[in-house]
Amino acid sequence: MPETRLVAKLKGTSAIATLIGTRVYPMIRPQSAALPCIVYEISTDRPSNHATGTSGTSEMTIALDCVASTYAGAKALGDAVATAISGWNDGSSCVWHLESQSDEMGPLAAGQEVPDFYVVSQDYTVWHGS
Repeated sequence: MPETRLVAKLKGTSAIATLIGTRVYPMIRPQSAALPCIVYEISTDRPSNHATGTSGTSEMTIALDCVASTYAGAKALGDAVATAISGWNDGSSCVWHLESQSDEMGPLAAGQEVPDFYVVSQDYTVWHGS
C-alpha cells in the first residue's frame, strides 16, 4: 500500500521529523493534535484497464496537508515534504510526483485577525501495482 510507505518515509525523514515528530494523520487532524503536523488522504485510485481487463497497475493521487500555526511554518514543512517525496522511488517501483500545491488558511474566529493555522496542500501522483 503506497500510503503505508508514504507514512514511513515522512516519519523517517529527519528534516520532516524534526518539524513534526510522528504527527502524521490519515484523513483528519484530531482536534487535540499539536501543530505542526501532516494529514494525508487518498484522493483517487484509478486502475489502469485495457481491452481484456485490468492491467494490475493503478494511478493514485494522495493529498498531503502540511499544517502549522504560522504561514512560515506551513511553508517550511511543505518545502521539506516536497524535497523528500517529489521524485522519490519508494522501493516498490512506485515513483512519486508532486502535481500541484496550494496555500490555505484555517478559519478566523470572531475578533481574530489571524487564523488558528495555515496549510500547504500538496497533491502527489504515484503509479503502483494493485
